[in-house]
Amino acid sequence: MESKTDNKLVLNHTHECLGKRAKKEITEAVNQAFKDFMKLKQQQARMSSSPSGKIIGGATTLDANGVPITKEEEEEEPDETNEEMERKAKEEMERKLTAMSIQGQKITSTYQWYTELLKEFETKAPKDNGGFDQYDNDDEAKANDVGDNDERTNAILAASAKKKTLSSDQLVAALTSCETEDALADIETGIDLLKWDSLSPWIIDITEHAHKFFRRHIKKDRALCERVIRRLMMLSTGRWPYVLCKHLRSNGRTNFGKKINLYETKIDSASRIIWEVALAFSPRRSSKGNNVCEQVVRVWDIVLDHDNLSRAIDQTIERIEKSHKRGEDCAIWAEIDKKAQDHPSSSNEAEDATNSDGIRVPKYFAMSQEVSVIGTGRDEATDGKSKHFDPASDDPRQYTLLKFYELNEGAVKMLLDGKDNMDLPFTPGPKEHEIIHHRSETPKSLLLMGRSGTGKTTCLVFRMWAQYHEYRQQGTRPKQMFLTKNEVLCREVQRSFNNMGRAWRKRIETNDPAAIEPDWSTITDAEKPEFLTSSEWLEALDVVLPGEQFFTQFELKKRVDTRKEKDSVTKGIEDYLTGRDVDEIVSTEGRDEMNFPKFLKLWKRKLRGSRRSSLNEAIVWREIKSFIKGSIVSLHIGDNEDRSAQDRYLSLDEYLALGKKESRLDETQRREAYEIFVKYEKLKKESGFYDEGDLVHNIASRVSRLSRGDIEALATMQGVSLIPVDSLFVDEVQDFTQSELYVLAMLCRDPNNLFLAGDTAQSISQGVDFRFTDVRQIFFEHFGGTKPDLLQLTHNYRSHAGVLRLAACVVELMYHFFGNSLDRLPPDLGLFNGPKPVVMDVTSTEELVLMLDGSKRETSRIEFGAHQVVIVRSEEAKKALPDEFGVDPDWVMTVQESKGLEFDDVLLYNFFSDSPAEDLWRIVSNYTEEDIKAYYADATVASSGVQKYDWESPLLNDTRHLDFDVNSHKILEVELKMLYTAITRARVNVFIAETDSELSRPMFNYFQRRAVVDVVNREGSLSSVRVFGAKDTIEDWKNRGEYYLEKAEGDRQNSCLRLAAKCFDKAGDTKRMNQTLAYLSFTEIENVDEKKMKTKQKLQFKEKLYSITEQLLEARDVGFLNKAAFCLLKTEEHDEYTARMFELYARLTYAKRICEDDSLMLPVTPTSHEKKYFQYAGQLFAKVHKSDGTFRLAVDCFRNYVSAGMYDEAADMINSGNLVRNNKEFRSLYQLCIPSADTMRDPTAAFRKDFQRKKCVKLIEAVKSAAISVGN
Repeated sequence: MESKTDNKLVLNHTHECLGKRAKKEITEAVNQAFKDFMKLKQQQARMSSSPSGKIIGGATTLDANGVPITKEEEEEEPDETNEEMERKAKEEMERKLTAMSIQGQKITSTYQWYTELLKEFETKAPKDNGGFDQYDNDDEAKANDVGDNDERTNAILAASAKKKTLSSDQLVAALTSCETEDALADIETGIDLLKWDSLSPWIIDITEHAHKFFRRHIKKDRALCERVIRRLMMLSTGRWPYVLCKHLRSNGRTNFGKKINLYETKIDSASRIIWEVALAFSPRRSSKGNNVCEQVVRVWDIVLDHDNLSRAIDQTIERIEKSHKRGEDCAIWAEIDKKAQDHPSSSNEAEDATNSDGIRVPKYFAMSQEVSVIGTGRDEATDGKSKHFDPASDDPRQYTLLKFYELNEGAVKMLLDGKDNMDLPFTPGPKEHEIIHHRSETPKSLLLMGRSGTGKTTCLVFRMWAQYHEYRQQGTRPKQMFLTKNEVLCREVQRSFNNMGRAWRKRIETNDPAAIEPDWSTITDAEKPEFLTSSEWLEALDVVLPGEQFFTQFELKKRVDTRKEKDSVTKGIEDYLTGRDVDEIVSTEGRDEMNFPKFLKLWKRKLRGSRRSSLNEAIVWREIKSFIKGSIVSLHIGDNEDRSAQDRYLSLDEYLALGKKESRLDETQRREAYEIFVKYEKLKKESGFYDEGDLVHNIASRVSRLSRGDIEALATMQGVSLIPVDSLFVDEVQDFTQSELYVLAMLCRDPNNLFLAGDTAQSISQGVDFRFTDVRQIFFEHFGGTKPDLLQLTHNYRSHAGVLRLAACVVELMYHFFGNSLDRLPPDLGLFNGPKPVVMDVTSTEELVLMLDGSKRETSRIEFGAHQVVIVRSEEAKKALPDEFGVDPDWVMTVQESKGLEFDDVLLYNFFSDSPAEDLWRIVSNYTEEDIKAYYADATVASSGVQKYDWESPLLNDTRHLDFDVNSHKILEVELKMLYTAITRARVNVFIAETDSELSRPMFNYFQRRAVVDVVNREGSLSSVRVFGAKDTIEDWKNRGEYYLEKAEGDRQNSCLRLAAKCFDKAGDTKRMNQTLAYLSFTEIENVDEKKMKTKQKLQFKEKLYSITEQLLEARDVGFLNKAAFCLLKTEEHDEYTARMFELYARLTYAKRICEDDSLMLPVTPTSHEKKYFQYAGQLFAKVHKSDGTFRLAVDCFRNYVSAGMYDEAADMINSGNLVRNNKEFRSLYQLCIPSADTMRDPTAAFRKDFQRKKCVKLIEAVKSAAISVGN
């Protein structure tokens, strides 16, 4: 590229890359590259006087491309002539520019795919509501809701209207005389798919296998799915002619000798419905203290096989038989009373009855749920009763009961819609039913405690739905609210609740249409509960409560934007466009919130000091957040109402006076912690920060001044919709401070109508020290002496008894040594027995490798299965893994990274060897057999009925005794919780391997004496269990890849993405693998600061940006389009094209949302996230318009501004005179402001509505002025 002729050759090569605008931008880029090359050439000329290539007067040696090289490289580098160096530089430059040109062409062609997708979404979007005129009245707008947005479902309705549908009685009569397949097919055409008869005698349950059938086939073969639904509707009537159901011959019997009654229903020559008359718990017939089970039609699977249907049926029967037999190994079972007076039973409860009309009707029986001890024999049932076991997974490596889903009108509609975000809610069991309907003699709140995997959140959602349903039946509209700290959990609970609304329409015992519940899509948001994170709720309270607001308007907007835009992509775009440095500790634009990561920076730089201390940053943060500023005492309610909200924290004397069960520090440590707190407060204020305690104290001080009447009066104010609350549900309550819970209770109409669920052994929020017993005390002292009821969940649905016994032994140590740190709960009850965890007695890594893979090892690495992982204690331990370990680093996680994830098999490697506690583990020798007896004699523990874990005395190496001191050994509290977390990540197998026998011996001895582990040494073998090198199916790998994608967030984002890509690779899913790799590539360059790069580095980085942009777009995933646009933005070469990508992303997410949510009313306002991207597009269009000046770009800018709700900016653009210059341009502009039926599904629709209602005054005046200026 020695001349401008070479320069033009490169430009000609890129002529058709991205259009005229892109050509102009690329021209500028190439010209700059040519200038850089000429500078390089001049620099090389200066080097000619020195054979070694050194610059005169300097010590730097450069290579041919001007990059510094080391002395070693210099010695090896042969001398080159100037001509050779220039030639290489020219070739390298041309190669890179050519590559970028080709990538630009690919980007253009892929971009077209997204525009086609937008057209498809807009076609599927709901039809208009008849124009904007109907919305002149807001109340009228709410009354007119959108119908079903699925065109195929509308087609079903249209088809049903043409043919007269059969009533329930007509359907039964038709089935009575049905004798042929043709007659059955004719009856089928008269069934309305969307009108499931709630009076049908038989409930239809489907298994997960059947549920998956509809997910897989609803889009591929909708007609088949519709036929299946119609046949099931026939079965629900109880009129079962032979042509509809045929008894299947099954020789299988359960372990108790009971026969399994299976049937098949033919769909066509190659497909059958396999079902059973089964017993199931009946929520509709059960009441408090009176559980009832009834017969149901249980659909196990829909079998398809054109080649060998009988073989496929036999395989399904075999799977069903295995499920029943494995279910009889479960610790939970039911005793069925077969002598029910109101409904006498036959000798076999699986046989149904027939009424006088010849219709088969289900029988029901009284039942009681029983729990047996794993590993013990079961006595025969008492006279007149029988034992009933629910079926379990037929997979021998799964230790779970099956879930079932009841079909009704709402559920059928969800199945036919086939939307990914709509999952059927499973039918609740007796335990969930007990919690749903728990009532006290006097009104009390309810505290639900349970370890991870016991189903706390499920019970909460069930109870919330039952309460909502009860309110609706009573004709009242009380205010329900769900709160949690975790935003992901909040949205997941909201989705589950909405799915319940769609699927569960109560079986009404009447034919009165007025009594049937309305479709969920017709219920407005105002009638539904609120689902909020605590941050959202506190922000809303700050706005509506009387008194001085905590946030300025600017601070609140910044906080809301930051909270809503959790994804780093949007934050990165925001920072890039504004030029902000996000790593600054000092806040420059209003106050920012102090969190633990920022506190950690302060700790390292200014708080820690040079002296040695027994307190680390986590302990000090916990003391500040939980006690000094987070305890209810710190609020000083009633002491001095004139006290400043900013000064509502404990004095030193008050802090020292706290009991040992609250703060577990001694006096010296508390004094030190308080000294750091005072310094922290000073630095926090000077740096322009606040913490959550400051916000809560401000709100608490304002709430404390309100009477009950004042709070009720707030509800009548316009814009106040969140208080007071009638019923409050809080999940992961262990992440809330006492002061936050005080505010929650004070703003409830009835503070005895709270439901709090959590687990003190798995606190997610750093800095919160929480116990349920403290919460009960708060209620006792502040709410009239009413203590909440405390319910405990001990049935663990994640892990089997073998894993849970080991975890329980760790929990025992936590209770014994650090009893004030968590609530006492009985040990979790595993539903099934399973293999004991394995302690691997090795002396070296080589021995461990041989033991894991044995002599079968054929590669240099151990191959991992889809559900396996190695867990190490820390990031340092992860990096220090020796090469001979032979494990792919991506299959190794730290304990912190593994939190919230589940695996079948966990290898816990060198946890004790790498522990900073070192030999302090010897304190376990203080825990004796007498302590165990005392623990299991405790009423709370003994009430669970869980078997006591024995204490054995095998011949072991003695553990050297170490006396326990709570202050000196506090580090073990954290270590034990980490150990518990690591163990409970496993569902099936736990392997514990240590290479330092001295450090691990105390705990290994303890585990062996408790008889909760097996020991395998180098002479032993792991062949009795499936270990590493497992063979998984393609579906296993694919599902696991999706699992890791879902969990890719925070510190483990990149590691989960790498695992997901490898799983998709194993599954042979190239497209999904490439999508994941594209996302991974993006995350790796996301935070790179190219401003600090040199010229060559910038060119290399730019080349990588183009490559990743192409990779992201080729993934053909809407979620990657904004990431691709961000990469293109960082090239600084295609502003117009980037703007179009931002707008396309916003329009796609907008259209997709309308398609997937049939409860939305038109016109739909863009979300804050969508508005952000319209804003980015508008800003870039405005930037390009300054240099271009074309009307097209001005209109593009205006369209995006109004879509983003930036009416003032749009008005300024009109007033500048750059938008409207003649009558033709004004008419084009005015078309964007006029509402019409054609624009109802457009992102500008909300603006057009506001324009019609004159809600954007400045913009309307600007349009008027423009009209006058052009003589219109």
